Amino acid sequence: MNQSTLQKYAMLLLCMSAGMVDLIGYLGLGHVLTANMTGNIVLLGIAIARAQEFVVLRSLLALIGFIAGNAIAAHMVGPVQTKNGWSSKVTAVLTVESILLLLFAIAMISPFSEQLSYLLIVILAVAMGMQTTAARRIGIAGISTTVLTNNLAAVVEDTVSILKKLRHANIRSLAKALSTDSYLRAGAVVIYLIGVIAAALLFRREPMIAVWIPVLIIGGVTLYVRLHAWGTSQQSES
Repeated sequence: MNQSTLQKYAMLLLCMSAGMVDLIGYLGLGHVLTANMTGNIVLLGIAIARAQEFVVLRSLLALIGFIAGNAIAAHMVGPVQTKNGWSSKVTAVLTVESILLLLFAIAMISPFSEQLSYLLIVILAVAMGMQTTAARRIGIAGISTTVLTNNLAAVVEDTVSILKKLRHANIRSLAKALSTDSYLRAGAVVIYLIGVIAAALLFRREPMIAVWIPVLIIGGVTLYVRLHAWGTSQQSES
């Protein structure tokens, strides 16, 4: 598998993990969103209006954690933009995210998960903030792994463009003419939804298993990228 294809599949898997994490946070940590900050800010506003102190605290912790994750990842990646967007520094960010998700999963299955709920919100939000910055730096097809609104808007724009072209082309030729980015943007929305549905079904029956899926996804992507980079460097040296 070439590097470009690897990155595209990895981005879709990051979208799936974000959908699962949002669902786990919402159902398992007191109806808080730790990946989608647009929705979280809406929940924060509602909680403030209704004077729901504990909901306000949870939403604020998620927001602060997400911002902290953005800042940490931005510091790790630095200002230099690599040609393909996926540098060793981006992989390092995803490695730290994998560790945070691992710590989250371990704490969630421990007897102290309820007492640690606020800390768990922060850990999950920091991990998602780091992933968001990493995905922005990779910059494939304008996909954001945690902001579904941007992805959905891009799909709608692609659809409008398709409808305009339908006047001058048949469906088969149009399908061939569509860019890979168009398919990726649509895939990002669909796979995010699949992640939410899968996590909802699994969390209802086996919540302690559900929390490990994002760990396996992010950890697997990170490990594969590292092995691929190592294999490529070995080939270039030989």
